[in-house]
Amino acid sequence: MTTMDDLFKEYLHRIEPSPQAVKRAAESHGPLREDLEADKEYGPFVANTMLSGSYGRDTTIFGIKDVDVIIKTTFSLTDLWERKKDEETEQECLLRLTREAIERTDRAAGTKKARRSIHVILPEDSENDLPELTMDIVPVRIQSGTDIDPMTISDCESSQWFNTYPNTQLSDGVRRNNRSTVISDRHNYKPLVKIFKAWKRANYQRQKTPKGFILECLTAKHHNPSAQHWIDAVHDLFKHICDEWPDPENLPSYPDIPEVPDVSDSSPHMIPIAKTREQAQKVLKKLHSHLEIIEQAMEEAEEDLTKSAKTLRRVFGDDCDVICFPLPEDLEESNRKQKSRSDVREAPPFA
Repeated sequence: MTTMDDLFKEYLHRIEPSPQAVKRAAESHGPLREDLEADKEYGPFVANTMLSGSYGRDTTIFGIKDVDVIIKTTFSLTDLWERKKDEETEQECLLRLTREAIERTDRAAGTKKARRSIHVILPEDSENDLPELTMDIVPVRIQSGTDIDPMTISDCESSQWFNTYPNTQLSDGVRRNNRSTVISDRHNYKPLVKIFKAWKRANYQRQKTPKGFILECLTAKHHNPSAQHWIDAVHDLFKHICDEWPDPENLPSYPDIPEVPDVSDSSPHMIPIAKTREQAQKVLKKLHSHLEIIEQAMEEAEEDLTKSAKTLRRVFGDDCDVICFPLPEDLEESNRKQKSRSDVREAPPFA
C-alpha cells in the first residue's frame, strides 16, 4: 500500500541529479584542481582545494549547472603586492593569477572574472541533455591552517578582504543531517533542502529570487530534526518560517529586509532573504498560502491519498515538464512493471 512517505521518496528520486550530471561534474573539477596544484607558478602557493556550494554540500537538484571550488592559497599580502600590475589591487591580483593558472591548464572553454571568483565555462552536453556547466573557482587566503575558518576572500568591487567559512558550511551541514531523524531510507535535513529547492523550481521556474542558498539557510534554521514523516518535515519547515514572519505585509522595520543566518554556525553573517523588501514580502506570502495548502493535504491524506497528492501538486509542482509531485497511481504502475519483469520465467531447455 502506497503511503505519503512513498510519494515524497519518489519526488526526491525525481529531483536528484542524474548519474550523467554527477559524472560530468566530477570529471570537470577533479582534473582542473589537480592541474592548478601542479602549476609551476601558481601551485607552490596552493595548500589544497575543496568543493563548496550546493554541489559540495550535496544539496543540488536536477542537472548540475554550477560547481564551486575553493582554492586555499598561502599568498601573503607581500606576495600579491610584488606580483600586482600597475593600478591593480591585491584582490584583483589574486583573481588574475588564478585566472592565468586556469587558462594554462587548457581545460576551460572560457573564463570570466567575477567579483570574488573566476567563472570557468564548459559547453552544454546535448548528447546527455545536460545544461551548460559553470565552475566558480574561488581563491581564498588561509590564515592559520588549511582547514580552519575563517579564511579571507577577495572582493574586487570594494578592494577589500572578507571572512568566509567554507569548512564549517560543509561540516555543519553534515552534522545537521546526521542529527536529523531517518525517514524512509535517509536522514531528513539535506533531502528537505532539496525538496525546498524543488518547491522554488515549481513556483518560480528560473527566477533568481528566492536564491537556492537562501532556501538552504532557511532550512538550516527552521527545519525540525525530529520529524517522523516527510509531510511533517515539510509542514514544520513552512510553519516555523511563517511563525518568524507572521505578517508579510507588515514586516519589522529593522532590518529593512528580513535576514537569515549563514549555514555555517561559526559565521556571524546575516543574509537578506531577497534583494528588496517587496521581493521578500512576495516570497513570505507564498509560503503562508502554501502552508495552508499543505495543512489541507494533511487532512485529506487521512481519507484519500490521491486527493491529498493532487493538492500537494499545487505546492510542489504539477507541470511534469518541469517538476511534478507523484500520485499513488504513478507508484503503483511502476511497481506493476517491476513485478512483471521479475515474474518472467526462463523458458525450459529444449529437450
